[in-house]
Amino acid sequence: MSTINIKENSAKTILTKSKLPKCDYVINPYLGCLHGCHYCYADFMKRFSNHAEPWGKFIDIKKNAAQTLDKELKKVRPKSVLLSSVTDAYNPIEKKYGLTRQILKVLLKYQIPTSILTKSDLVLRDIDLLSRFDDCQVGFSFLSLNSRDSRNFEPTTTIPKRRINALKELKNNDIRTYAFIGPIMPYITELDPLFMHLSDVSVDYIFCESFNNRGQARSNIRSIIKQKYSHIQQAFWDSFDKNSDYWPETAQYINKLSDFYKIPVNIFFHR
Repeated sequence: MSTINIKENSAKTILTKSKLPKCDYVINPYLGCLHGCHYCYADFMKRFSNHAEPWGKFIDIKKNAAQTLDKELKKVRPKSVLLSSVTDAYNPIEKKYGLTRQILKVLLKYQIPTSILTKSDLVLRDIDLLSRFDDCQVGFSFLSLNSRDSRNFEPTTTIPKRRINALKELKNNDIRTYAFIGPIMPYITELDPLFMHLSDVSVDYIFCESFNNRGQARSNIRSIIKQKYSHIQQAFWDSFDKNSDYWPETAQYINKLSDFYKIPVNIFFHR
């Protein structure tokens, strides 16, 4: 943590109106994220801060997040809330500050329907709160089940096997679960084992999203592919050509897996 720039500040607002599907508002307890995922689109948030550090090397602590949320919920009652959209509510700094747990206590007081998307099994710490919601669901993101691939693209996240185990524990506590398979990396993300393991832990549904080749993270991914996946480098980038059949065929295959495992799927692909 010594190389990370950590700042504490106060948030004027914590509820942000969302354009994401099935999500009314989002809550981001932190500005920045220590997971350091190389494909992360959220590095555009640097425009709204005074940070010059690389994404993943700074984080701002919204120390009054829970108190601010409590005030806002007295005026606004969201139909649904997502934790989070441009950070991971359970990124490593949460162990120290516990803002997400404080926020959950406020959401629980008002029984706001809540969804969580994370890459960390730290969420299991809060099962005592999550199990008391009338409407709550927890999802985990997966680029791959392969720990090596995970380390290459998302270096400080919980390894995929532990995420699968966390989904199982959440389901055993009667908490709805889902998975976000993404970003799908051509010829790296293996869909078959992901669907099989997600079926084994009885997730309620799955989102699938492709890597956004037009995003700011393109240069990061280009470097990783060149250094660690040179054998598929040409095929990887060819898949994003407008004439490529890769994504239509992948969507068709995902739908077949959905039918086979009887898991509803929503697909979001960028071309």
